[in-house]
Formats: sequence, C-alpha cells, structure tokens
Amino acid sequence: MDVLVREARESELDEVGAVTATVYDGLVSPEYLAIVRDARSRWDSPATTTFVALDDGTEGLLGAVVHAAPGSPWRNLGEDEECEIRMLGVLAAARDRGVGEALVRACIARAKAQGSPRVVLCTEPEMQAAQRLYARLGFERVPQRDWSVRPGITLMSYAMELS
Repeated sequence: MDVLVREARESELDEVGAVTATVYDGLVSPEYLAIVRDARSRWDSPATTTFVALDDGTEGLLGAVVHAAPGSPWRNLGEDEECEIRMLGVLAAARDRGVGEALVRACIARAKAQGSPRVVLCTEPEMQAAQRLYARLGFERVPQRDWSVRPGITLMSYAMELS
C-alpha cells in the first residue's frame, strides 16, 4: 500500500498525540512525554506544521512529524532561516514501509518551498534506525551543535544543506 503524507487535520490531533507518545514512551522523561502527547500545542503554534502519514485509510495514522520553520517556538536547534524536524514517530507495525522517509521528505520539501538554506534535526544516540534514515537521505552529523536536554542526555545534531 502507498503511504500518503499530508498536513494533519484538527480532528486528528488526539490521534497524532497518542501515536507520537506511543513511539516515544520509554525513550523520554514523563514530562517530555506529556509534551509529545499534546499535539494541539503544536497545531496552535505559528510557523509549525504537523504532517501525518496514512495508508489507504484502513489502518489509520501510521506516523507523524513536526516541521518547525523560522518563527516556530518548537525550534530547539534551528538558527536564522533553518527549518527543523521534530518529533518524528512511526508506529512499530508500520516500520520498514517507508513511512519515516516519507514524513522526513515532506519536511524537506516544505523547507525548500519556504526558501530555507538547510534543515536541521537532533536525535538520541539510541535511535540508530533514525540515524541510518537521516544519513541515507543526505543529512550529515554536526557534532558541534549537539546539545544536552538534561544531565546525562546529549542529543546528536544533523543538518542537510538545501542549496
């Protein structure tokens, strides 16, 4: 089945939050998990787009991602005119179907359309499948931009030049 990626609809926000929280549960702190679950806060934010991935409609949401453009309060890593990818999550049952790649490509396409010079993102060292995906799509490690969310947890930074 083909994967369809589009902007999330307001009626899907509870499901977006639940799917993303399911993916991140056990990987992040309970406090951050509550933030991940609150998809409406991203929906209501300027310069922030949530994309969802679906199949032909029979399985519901397969995954979601946040595209944070300049001016978005959801950018952690992005500087100047950079766009940032946040909270990529794909349900375990939907992995190896190209869902994550389709979601990341949607963010890249949006960043190009907005004239951004690059897309940035960060990930945890344990998320090796995501790291392989980013490398395959052309993202490069930028360790000088790694940052710590709290003691003992350092996020790995990646960037893709769009020029």
